[in-house]
Amino acid sequence: MKRLVIYIALLALLVYGCKGNKRNMLIGTWHAVKLENPEMDSFFKNSQGYIDTVGKNNNAATNIALYGVANMDSMRKFLQQQYDSTKAMQMDAVAHTTFKFRKDSVVELFFNGSIDSSKWYLDKDGALILNELNAQSAEDKARMEIVELSGDVLKLRFRENTSSSVVTFHPEGK
Repeated sequence: MKRLVIYIALLALLVYGCKGNKRNMLIGTWHAVKLENPEMDSFFKNSQGYIDTVGKNNNAATNIALYGVANMDSMRKFLQQQYDSTKAMQMDAVAHTTFKFRKDSVVELFFNGSIDSSKWYLDKDGALILNELNAQSAEDKARMEIVELSGDVLKLRFRENTSSSVVTFHPEGK
């Protein structure tokens, strides 16, 4: 019986210690380096496929009737520029996203020139919770699953409705 109590105490200490380490590992500045979202990736892939093929199997009269132009090369070039611009904006937004976790449980969030701050903590499941500083309701709370956390990488999963994104962060200086 005495051994069982000792094992339970050690297990509780281990679980509590791991949570504390996870919290301590988060403290510092993390820069986003990658965004993974299957729905968005599929959208970009399908869009590129459309751009590459739009109007290629039609004659000029059909293209005028369908798209209002006969010169589909110019239209594809215009669509490609729009696509490239949108993709670059997305990549730039990721590259300019930084989370700075402070010891006082405040996180400073930097998104493409905008700055916000929230209270942060780990819930009982180990998920990262961000609470707006002046939160009025549960809707002012964001929950992110910690997919991976080490000294070199932080991966957070965001879920919104049926969509899921994973953002990979590296600590400042790495």
